[in-house]
Amino acid sequence: MKHLAILPPQAREHPAHEAARRHLKVLTPQTPPLVEESLNDQGSLTAVSKFAQLHETDSDPLQSRYYRDLIPLQSPDLDQQYAFEVDLDKCTGCKACVTACNSLNGLEPDEAWRSVGLLHGATETTPVLQHVTTACHHCLDPACATGCPVNAYEKDQRTGIVVHLDDQCIGCQYCVLTCPYDVPVFSKTMGIVRKCDMCKDRLAEGEAPACVQSCPTKAISITVVDTSAVVESNALRPLVPGAPPGHVTFPSTRYRTTAPHPANLLPADYHTPKKEHDHMGLVVMLVLTQLSVGMYCAELAVTTLAANATTALPGLFHSWIALTVGLLALGASVFHLGRPLYAFRAVIGLRHSWLSREIVAFGLFAGAALVYSLSLMPSEIMPAS
Repeated sequence: MKHLAILPPQAREHPAHEAARRHLKVLTPQTPPLVEESLNDQGSLTAVSKFAQLHETDSDPLQSRYYRDLIPLQSPDLDQQYAFEVDLDKCTGCKACVTACNSLNGLEPDEAWRSVGLLHGATETTPVLQHVTTACHHCLDPACATGCPVNAYEKDQRTGIVVHLDDQCIGCQYCVLTCPYDVPVFSKTMGIVRKCDMCKDRLAEGEAPACVQSCPTKAISITVVDTSAVVESNALRPLVPGAPPGHVTFPSTRYRTTAPHPANLLPADYHTPKKEHDHMGLVVMLVLTQLSVGMYCAELAVTTLAANATTALPGLFHSWIALTVGLLALGASVFHLGRPLYAFRAVIGLRHSWLSREIVAFGLFAGAALVYSLSLMPSEIMPAS
C-alpha cells in the first residue's frame, strides 16, 4: 500500500492495484455525519433564530394552554375595560405573584407593585383568616392621575389601564398621597414613582400578565367589566373589608368568594402605625412659607393699626427679610423632588391638580412680595427716571 503511489501510471491500471486502491479509500478517515450536521446547523440558524422561528410558526404563546382561560379573548368594547379578578378562595398567600412581578419588571428590593395582605377576624365559634393579593386597581376615576401636577398618568381609552409615564414624572410623590390604596411606589434610585400597568404589552400579544401566569392556584385572572357595574358595586361596599370607600375612585378589581366573612374582618395591620417617607424639603418649605406670610401680615396689621407705623416697625428691612424667607421656602421645596431639574413641569396640571395650583399660588405670592418690597425702597435708592 505504501508503494502504490510511486508506481507508474501503466502499472496502476492492473486489477490488483485497482482492488488495493478501493481498499485504501475505505481506510481513509471520513467526517462523522453528526459533526457535519452540527456545523451546518450553526452556519444556518442560531439558537435565537430557532426560538424566533418556533414562535412564528405557532399562533399562540407556548404556555397559553395554562392560562388561556384566565385572560379575555377579545378587547373591551365601549363602556368596558380590563380589570383584575381575584378568587379569594384560591389565594393561599404564597406570594408567587409578587415574585413574578418583581422579576419581570426588574424592581428594586424595597419596591413592589403587587402585595399580599392578610385579613383576620372571627365568629363566635370559628377564627377566620383570608389572604388578599392586591395591585393597581385601574380605577375609573384614578386619583393618581387627577392629583399629578405633570400629567404623568394616562388612562387608556381602549383598555382602561392606568399607565404611568416614567419620563414625565418629576418624583413629587403627590400621587402616593392622593391614591387611597397606596399603589404608586417611589424609587429612590430612579427618582420617580412607578406602578403596575397590568403588563399591557403582554396582554396586547395574547400573553398573560406575570402575576396571572405565575399563580399556582389560578387565583388571579384578567376580565372585562362594564363601567356601569363597577360604579354600582363600589357604591354599595368597599373592595374588601377595611379598604377605603369604593365611591372615591371606583376601583375596577373584582374580589369574589363563597365563604362568609364576619363583620369584624379587618387587615392584620389595620391598627399598626405605618411610617411614611420623610419629606424634609416640604417641612422646611411649610415652616418658612408660613413665617414669610406671617411677617407680611404682621407688617400690614401694624402699618394699618399703629399710630406711628414708621417707628413701630421698619417696613423696608422687615419686608426684605420676609421676602428672603419666602424665596428660601420655594427653593427648599425643589429638593423634595426626585428629579429637581424638572421642577418647571409642575404647573402642567393646573386644570386638575391642587399641587399645581399651590405652586402657582406660591409663585404669585413671591412675585407680589417682591413688588411690594421694591415699592418701599426710598427715592434716593430708586431715583425717579
